[in-house]
Amino acid sequence: MDKPKTRNLIPSEGEALVAHNLRIMRKAARLSQEDVAERMTRLGFKLHQTQIAKMENGTRPIRFDEVLGLAKALNLPAQYFMTEAVASPDDPHYELQEAGFRLQDLEKEWRTAQDLADAAKARMEEAEREYDEIAERLGVDLTPTGHEPTFYPAPNSPEDPLRKDADTPSAE
Repeated sequence: MDKPKTRNLIPSEGEALVAHNLRIMRKAARLSQEDVAERMTRLGFKLHQTQIAKMENGTRPIRFDEVLGLAKALNLPAQYFMTEAVASPDDPHYELQEAGFRLQDLEKEWRTAQDLADAAKARMEEAEREYDEIAERLGVDLTPTGHEPTFYPAPNSPEDPLRKDADTPSAE
């Protein structure tokens, strides 16, 4: 696989870079300037749509804390705003970049799901320990005798003790 070429998109640093990336990522998220201003307001920044427009066109300075707020408002890492220019929709690498963003989002989602599964497993193991402790305290023997199934059979299966014809052999 070829290594992607380094693109020297203007702007390349500072507020101009943040402004460029804000405009591209806002549009990629299908948010209006008003939407971003509203999200920033909910995060404690008093911004109006016109201020977002001025940030994007480079006529209003952007403070570092605002960059962090914009990252939260767009649910993106702050580094996306400050490290390099993101591709615009007319850039040939735009589709690849968007796929990369989706991949990162899904990887984060997978990690969250994995953490939830690990936590559920830990809770289940704790519940099993508690169950065993209670059974031991009550003197209940949990050792399988080999006669009972270790699971409840599927309803209406030949092993189902509640099946109406459980006592009669199946006519197959």
